[in-house]
Amino acid sequence: MKLKAFLKKINFKSFIKITIGVMLSSLAFSFFLNINNIDIGGVSGLSVIFKKLYGWDAALSALIMNLALLVVGFIFLGREFLIKNAYASIMYPVFIKVFDLLYGFLNTKGFDLLVKENGGTTDYILVIIFSSLLMGVGLGMVLKEGSSTGGTETPQNILYKYFHIPYSISLYVIDGTVILLGFFLLKQEANDLFYEIIFMVISGVLMDAIVFSGFNKRAVYIISAKQDEIRDKLINDFERGVTSIKVVGEFTHDEKKLLLCVMSSKEYMKLRAILEEVDPHAFYYSTRANEVRGEGFSYGEND
Repeated sequence: MKLKAFLKKINFKSFIKITIGVMLSSLAFSFFLNINNIDIGGVSGLSVIFKKLYGWDAALSALIMNLALLVVGFIFLGREFLIKNAYASIMYPVFIKVFDLLYGFLNTKGFDLLVKENGGTTDYILVIIFSSLLMGVGLGMVLKEGSSTGGTETPQNILYKYFHIPYSISLYVIDGTVILLGFFLLKQEANDLFYEIIFMVISGVLMDAIVFSGFNKRAVYIISAKQDEIRDKLINDFERGVTSIKVVGEFTHDEKKLLLCVMSSKEYMKLRAILEEVDPHAFYYSTRANEVRGEGFSYGEND
């Protein structure tokens, strides 16, 4: 019975997405970053530094650091943090090792992704572009499912919880410190630093795009003299919930009601035509809703 209850709690679709995301991220690290000693910050960047300076295996270094961070996270952030992040944090270095071995085998067959500066045949910019694309998509998939591959997220959460330091600031501080550390310890050239910054930007933008993909929704605000008719159409024709908010126009000091409704972009285009028909003088505007949760949007209903 306990096993059945446990299996019911597992979202296998989410589990598969996390696994694919971890695989893409570790593939980017093993095939592009690790072999070219590219420091991208975080645990991955420290693994490259330790490998270059002391000859330590990057996968083993990442595993040890992630396990240590999971323990720290459990102490300071609790059991829920450990449950959400344990699988991806452990599998990330495991897949790194698998792909390291795969690259080593392919390399014996003539497969080479070393940049020209390191004696290979590949352009540096191509390595940065492809690795940042893979890493951005992979991490985005993992983060979208509420997990992480470890690394800087643990200290980020601790700094936010106890010192109220925003995630964006702590991310750049921690990753920036590791990148600068690698720049000096590995005696990199300025070009290497610039390429690593480009990697951070591309992967970060793509990560956000993946995390917020699928949330193609609009929050629509409407003020109209025919609000009852418009409200009824939103509820009956669109089957959307509507919120009424009392507002006051500061120019006329008239009290009116503002209708608020969240819908898909496709529905919004239909609503525009309806508003032009029902009340051509209606005042309305829409904003993009990056994420929407609740009935009609995240409970398995078609929207």
